[in-house]
Amino acid sequence: MKQREYAFIGVFALLFCSLFLVLLLPAHLHSAVVVAALLIAGAVATWAFLRYRRLSQQLTTQLEVLAKAALEMARRETENHIDLQELPLVELRLIAEAINTMATRGKGAIAEMKRLERVRSEFLGNVSHELRTPIFSVQGYLETLIDGAMDDPNVCEDFLNKAHHNVLRLHTLLTDLIEISRIESGEMRMSFRYFDADAFLRSITEELRPTAQIADVELSYQPPFQASDNREVLGDRDRIKQVMVNLIENAIKYNKPNGTVTVSLELVGKRGVFRVTDTGIGIPEGDLGRIFERFYRVSKDRSRAVGGSGLGLAIVKHIIEAHGSAITVNSTYGEGSTFSFWLKRG
Repeated sequence: MKQREYAFIGVFALLFCSLFLVLLLPAHLHSAVVVAALLIAGAVATWAFLRYRRLSQQLTTQLEVLAKAALEMARRETENHIDLQELPLVELRLIAEAINTMATRGKGAIAEMKRLERVRSEFLGNVSHELRTPIFSVQGYLETLIDGAMDDPNVCEDFLNKAHHNVLRLHTLLTDLIEISRIESGEMRMSFRYFDADAFLRSITEELRPTAQIADVELSYQPPFQASDNREVLGDRDRIKQVMVNLIENAIKYNKPNGTVTVSLELVGKRGVFRVTDTGIGIPEGDLGRIFERFYRVSKDRSRAVGGSGLGLAIVKHIIEAHGSAITVNSTYGEGSTFSFWLKRG
């Protein structure tokens, strides 16, 4: 398009120069100047017309290539992007680059949708399995009692206790499912306040000490800081309590006889670092990256034996991330694990 504009400018410049020469030169040369100017102007005009027609045809051809490639990408018939080398015009290259960018983002969105669909399917499968197990157990115990086991006091009491245990498992599972659904949907609102982390951890440790004693595990709290230090941290106290209770209960459940669980608080700069360390069975290195996934269990047999929904650590991860922090784990299989996270100090 610019070449056509340059051609017209040249023609007008030529005509202007011819007029100027006509005014300056003698009269007998006027005709020669006019003829020469007209011939040159005609040649330039012809060249401009042919050039414009050629560019128009080239533009049409390249637009057809661009449209065909875009349609193929839209129909997912090819994963190749538009080849910019086939489009010499700068304007069309810009359009092609925009289409390539949209195609890349589109493929990323499709891949993410497929991943979410796979996660959803796995989640539904896991939920079905987790619900089916206690329901079938309760059904079996009740049917046995109805068929005559109620007449035996020992069997009756044993089966009723087992049925009650499985009902509690169902309650825990459904409660955790509702909890994680609220967190992921954004319905759960956090109430951030400053609170005394030292008093907070002492209270939780005392509250869970009987649970540890039943499991033959020693639970202790060790605050390695000066009495004058500021122990206030910013967070949702109730949600952080939920996190700490989950981590401590897991450390107790997956511990060894006569093992220990140590809760600690370290004040590092503008952060208060919370840690739960145990001397339990540890986590294999290959499982460390997946323990925060929903329903993922390192030891399925032991996990079911000690109870739990399989959603605890997933809920922990969501709560900590909602505080702008991150939870980390260091573990040696057979020796124990340490879970830690930080909160902003006051």
